[in-house]
Amino acid sequence: MNTGLEVKCYNIRRKNMSKKWLLDNSDIPIKYILTGDKEYIEKFLENYEVQYWLSQLKPRWENNDLGKIHGSHDYRMENILGKCCILGLSKTIPVFECYLTFIIDFLNKHINEPAEEKLSFGKIYSYRDYETVLSCFLPMLGFSDEPSVKYIAEKRISILYNFVKQKRYDIYIDASGYKGIKKEWRDYIINPELYSDGNIALPAMHDFILFAGMYDKFDKTKKEKIESIVAWIFNVKYTELDGRYGYFYVPGGAYNAKAIIFKVQLIDFNKMTFDKGDLVSLVFICFILSHFKSARKSEWFKKAIIYLENYRTTEDRYNFQKHMIIEKPDCYVIGGGHMNIGENKKSKKYGEIISTYWMNRINENLYSN
Repeated sequence: MNTGLEVKCYNIRRKNMSKKWLLDNSDIPIKYILTGDKEYIEKFLENYEVQYWLSQLKPRWENNDLGKIHGSHDYRMENILGKCCILGLSKTIPVFECYLTFIIDFLNKHINEPAEEKLSFGKIYSYRDYETVLSCFLPMLGFSDEPSVKYIAEKRISILYNFVKQKRYDIYIDASGYKGIKKEWRDYIINPELYSDGNIALPAMHDFILFAGMYDKFDKTKKEKIESIVAWIFNVKYTELDGRYGYFYVPGGAYNAKAIIFKVQLIDFNKMTFDKGDLVSLVFICFILSHFKSARKSEWFKKAIIYLENYRTTEDRYNFQKHMIIEKPDCYVIGGGHMNIGENKKSKKYGEIISTYWMNRINENLYSN
């Protein structure tokens, strides 16, 4: 009978074999990510995808333009930074570090500015967009030591932990007396106590990306708080919450209620079949959640890995369905819409390379922690 150590050693050997295959068959971005070899940088910057996403970032830097942060379009800052992260760009590449200076400068200034007193959607978005969304990929891009990034991460830990430690999922209120709300939304109005100061006390994907990049920078106490936050989403009661979480209510503006954040999409593995849309974000979600012990120990995550293992080939590589590793314009990075890593999509090995790469990244967290 195999011991746990023997299984772990076997999986590490298998991971190393797939890494070698990737180095032999992939384009420059994956080679650079896996080795960190600076000799690749010149060719790395010539890669079509790298050039495309740098071309999205460069005019933002030139014009000091932080507008249009959240959303699905390629020109949205969350997708630019997310895709740059996926491609392996980081602070170690001088031109990229230069392009991100205006974001760091903004954040360092923003966290010291007084917030408006009255609650408004503008105030909520000032924290949501100009802090959580804008900063979430920065640690993985090499900017984890920036004071503003540390401040935002620690702030989010504090706010979210103070909520999840209550182990409550009763996030909705009776909105029957609230005006200016669509009838079909009334059962899903989120309790204003959970965003009374403009900071949303519900965890979302951007938070987990931020914590994944910052995890090794934190002490034991903060890590334990992060694990509690992650564990909160694996309770069965979480599955009963609306997919958008619900609607935030702030009267007096053009809209009284808006959906601002979404739950992490944890698909139901008890189903016999899945729609293609159910699986689009699965690989990316598993990669992010694989950074956390409480996720790796959850039944959901174990089932997710078993599901992904169904796509392992006889050569110990992987080949996911096309809709699990899509690369399309104007899709959310956090929703799994930009999974290519600079590979030629016309290559016969494209699907196998992308699938094996992502599973290799997930396995690094499974068998190295």
